[in-house]
Amino acid sequence: MTRSIVAKFAFFKDREAVRRQWKQLNGTNFNVFEQFPSEVVAKRRRLVPKMKEARGQGKRYWVIYDTLYVDGRPVKE
Repeated sequence: MTRSIVAKFAFFKDREAVRRQWKQLNGTNFNVFEQFPSEVVAKRRRLVPKMKEARGQGKRYWVIYDTLYVDGRPVKE
């Protein structure tokens, strides 16, 4: 059985240091996830079809918070 742990960081630099170490947890029973407000999660879900479309076209894409970027440009919802 796995249990969730929620960590709150006082400094952004500390949070990013922990978040970047997720690969070291490969093969263990631990994971690292970011927790977003429900509005942001809903917006990210609406961006998934556009992400899949960009992937199919061989373009570079990434999501920052609630904004999808394709080839370095933000995509409107």
